[in-house]
Amino acid sequence: MKKSLTVLTALGLLGTSLPVQAGIEEDIAAFQDYFKKRFPAVSLEDYADGVNALPQYAHRRANWELLMELPPHDPDLKKGRELWATPFKNGGTFGECFKDKPPANKYPYYDPASDDLITVEEDINSCLKANGEDPIKNLDTGTIALLAAAFREQFNGEKMAVDVSHPEAVKWYEKGRQYYWARRGQLNFSCATCHVHSAGNKLRGDVLSAGLGHGVGFPVYRTKWSIEGNPWGTLHRRYGGCNKQAHANPLEPQSPEYKALELYEAVMNTGIPLKVPSQRE
Repeated sequence: MKKSLTVLTALGLLGTSLPVQAGIEEDIAAFQDYFKKRFPAVSLEDYADGVNALPQYAHRRANWELLMELPPHDPDLKKGRELWATPFKNGGTFGECFKDKPPANKYPYYDPASDDLITVEEDINSCLKANGEDPIKNLDTGTIALLAAAFREQFNGEKMAVDVSHPEAVKWYEKGRQYYWARRGQLNFSCATCHVHSAGNKLRGDVLSAGLGHGVGFPVYRTKWSIEGNPWGTLHRRYGGCNKQAHANPLEPQSPEYKALELYEAVMNTGIPLKVPSQRE
C-alpha cells in the first residue's frame, strides 16, 4: 500500500504538484508503469514514435507511416550529414571531437571537469570553438538542429541510458524533476498537466503526447514550424513553445532549467530507443 501511494503521489495523482523524494530507479519505474497502465497496448519501445504511438492517434498513424516512406526532412538531413563530415579550416572534424564523448543515448551527461551538465548542442559548439570556428548562436533551429540530428541519428536504436551516478548529476536530475512537475504561467500548467494527466486527450483538436518518450526523436521536423519557415527544432525550442502555450515566459535554450528538464526526461526514457529525426505535425 505504501509503495502504491508513493507511485501515485510521484505522478501527482493525489493532489500534489511535485513528486515525493524517491530513488531515481523508483521514479523511472513509477513513471513508466503509469503509462503502461494508461496505454496497455503501447510497448515501451513504441513510445519512440511519440504521439503516433497512442491509440487516440490511430486514425492518423497510417498517414504518418506513408509520409515516413519519403520523409520531408531527408533533404535537410543530408545537408546536416555533410556539415558534420566537412573538415574545419584546421583540418579537424566533428567526428574527432566526439570520438571521446558519450554516445547520443547517454546525453546529457554531467562533466566533473567543468562542473556542468552537457548537452549535444553544447558539445557541438565546444568543438567549433576548439577548432577555431565561430560557435552557433541560434540554439533553437537551423544549423545546430541539423548537426545534432546528424550526430544523434548515428545511434538510432540504442536505448536511452543516461548516467546519473555522480552526486552532482543527481542534483541536476532533482532540478529537472521539480521543473517538470511545478505549475507555471497564467494557465497554471506543469509539463505533467498535459503530458501525464492529459496524455491521449485532445486539446484544440490535437492529441496530447505522452511524457514517456519525449526527447528521443529530437531534433524534429514539424509541419507547423515548416509553415513558419523554420521546420527544424531542438528539444529546447519545444520547451520554449510549451511555456508559451501555458502563458509562461519561455527561457533561453541551454538555460540551466531546460538542461535539467532534458536530463529528467532522458532518465524517464530509460530503455526507449533513439529514433532521430522524427517528424511531427
